[in-house]
This record gives sequence, structure tokens and C-alpha cells, in this order.
Amino acid sequence: MERKWLTVAVLAAGLVVVSLLVGLTADGGSSGPPLQLERATAVDGRPELLITVAEDVNRESNARGPVVDLKCRDARGGVVIEAQHEWPLLSDGSPPLPHVHQPASQIESGKIDRCEITGTKVELTGRLGIR
Repeated sequence: MERKWLTVAVLAAGLVVVSLLVGLTADGGSSGPPLQLERATAVDGRPELLITVAEDVNRESNARGPVVDLKCRDARGGVVIEAQHEWPLLSDGSPPLPHVHQPASQIESGKIDRCEITGTKVELTGRLGIR
């Protein structure tokens, strides 16, 4: 009887360890960083930043309210662009993931090193050009 309980305890401990490892290594099904930034050109020819979030992060439950704040910074941390966007982000099909077309002049986009979206329960940061 004692051996049976020892076996059950060892199996239970093993399940706990495996569950912890899976939880620590799981990425929630997303590929790449939760926030991707690219320089782009709008349909009207104006420069913009295309800011894309992973689908598994783009949930109403991940926000603290209906609006989130976008801040794009230069390499020294200075704010280059500051804007608000409704959350969750929408997908207009190009690209097929949730995203924002953020207007940015060529001068602004040339200064930007990284962006962050605040007002979410999940940290959303990304560097320009890193996928």
C-alpha cells in the first residue's frame, strides 16, 4: 500500500513539473514578437508605419479599456509619435493580421527605433524592421 502512494505522489509531481515547463515555454500560438513594425506606404502614397499584433493577443479581454496608446520612440527614448487607437485592432485583409496604419512622415519614420502599445494587460513592444 505504501508503494502505491509513493507511485501516485511521484506521478503527480511529474505532472506538475511538466505542466510548469509547458506553461513557461508556450508562446500562445503566435509566431514572432507580439508587436511587429514596418515602414510602409499608404494607398494614397503617404508614408506610414504598419503596426501588427499577434491574433492571440488582440483580444478585448487583454485591454484595460476600449482605447490603447501607441508611442514610438527614437534610439534615445524620445517620443517621435504618440497616438490612440481603438482596441482590439482590426484587420482589413492586408495584411491578414490585426494592425494599424499609423501615419508617419519620412522624417518621423527615419527616427523611430521602437514602438509600444500601452493600456493592455500584455506587454506590446517591438523594434522597427525586426520580425
